[in-house]
Amino acid sequence: MPEPGVRVLGRACDVLDCFTESQPRLGVADIRSRTGLPATTVARIVSTLLREGLLVRDGDTYRVGLRVLVWSAPARSGSGLLGVARPFVEQLRDVTGESAGLYVRQGATRVLVEAASSHHSVIYRGYVGQVLPLHAGSAGKCLMAFDEDALNAALEAGLERYTDSTVAAGEELDRQLAQVRERGWAFTESEREVGLNSVAAPVMGFDGRPEAALAIGAPSIRLDREEAERVGPIVAATARAIAARMGYLPDGEHADV
Repeated sequence: MPEPGVRVLGRACDVLDCFTESQPRLGVADIRSRTGLPATTVARIVSTLLREGLLVRDGDTYRVGLRVLVWSAPARSGSGLLGVARPFVEQLRDVTGESAGLYVRQGATRVLVEAASSHHSVIYRGYVGQVLPLHAGSAGKCLMAFDEDALNAALEAGLERYTDSTVAAGEELDRQLAQVRERGWAFTESEREVGLNSVAAPVMGFDGRPEAALAIGAPSIRLDREEAERVGPIVAATARAIAARMGYLPDGEHADV
C-alpha cells in the first residue's frame, strides 16, 4: 500500500485531472463525482490546493490556478520527446495536409502533447493538453496494441460508447489490436465523433512499448479507407523517424520518411 503522503499526492492529482479545457470550472459535487472520493477528502484536498495556488475559487466553483504555468516551460524543455517530435509532427501535417498530433498515455486515457493544425478550412482541431479515451481512436489503439498495461487500464475503466462505431466489446478490440500489430499502424472511423477519422502509428521505446503515438485526424470526406491506405505507411515511417532520433529504433530498421 502507498505511503500516506504518496496517497495524498495521487488524490490531489486526481482532483486536478478533473479540469479540462472544455470544463475549466467545477464545483465540489463535480469533483466528487469524477474522482469517487469522499466529501471530506475532496474538501481537504481542495483546501490544500487553494492554499498552494494550484486552484482558485470563483464563487461556488473552482478553476486551476496560474501557478501550474510555472511548470509548463521546464516540462517542455526537459522532455526529449517533445523537443525531437515537433518538426516531425509539422512535417506530417504538411505531407498529409491533415492535423497531426503526438499522444502519450496517462492511465486509461491519452493526452495530446504536441499538435500541428491542418491548413484546410474544415479540420480536426485538437489542442495540447486534450485528454481522450484510449479505446476510441487510432492513437489509443496503437498504445494498447503494444502495451498490455495500457490495454488492461482501458478495459478496467470500461469501453464507453461514444458513437455507434465505438468498440465496446473486448473480443472486437482484440481483433483490431492484432491488426494494428500486423501492419504497424491503425485506422479508425467515427469512433469518438461521427465523421472524424484518424490514422496513427506507435513511437516505440527501448522496452518494446510505445513512448507515444503519432496520429493525423481529419473529416471522413477526406480521410477514408483508401486515403488511409496511402497515408498509413507515411505516418508509420514518421513515427519510426522520431524513434530513431530518440535512439529507440532497433538495429536494422529504417526510418526514412
